Amino acid sequence: MGVIVPPNRSQCDAALQHLVDSSDGIRAAMLALRDGRPFVERCRSQVDCGKFAAMVSSLVALGQTALRELGAGGLDHVLVEGRDGKLVVSSIDGSGGLLLLAVLAERDARLGLVLGQAKTCAQAVSDAFPPAGRQA
Repeated sequence: MGVIVPPNRSQCDAALQHLVDSSDGIRAAMLALRDGRPFVERCRSQVDCGKFAAMVSSLVALGQTALRELGAGGLDHVLVEGRDGKLVVSSIDGSGGLLLLAVLAERDARLGLVLGQAKTCAQAVSDAFPPAGRQA
């Protein structure tokens, strides 16, 4: 197993800022480490980043386990919808599972748009990893 070189933090920050700025419906976006610590976040509302990162990590672990046990393939994203909002969480390709992207959106935000914007942001974050260090 190789060493994963961390991504360029300023590129990650810019990708999250663009995501939050591109839609009025997105309340918060975070890159969390798979061990449950926050890496970079951009929020329009008060969010406890430590708790948010820990919950995101747990959701992905649960989703991966459920899909594996049910023979449903690998995890693309986790979607949690509530009365007052939506949470989309996905793993960043090229990070070796190191980074997770979480997007918290308003209840009225269009899900397809949120998913598309999250995918675009995830690609920008993936591109922030040094080519030689993506999965050395």
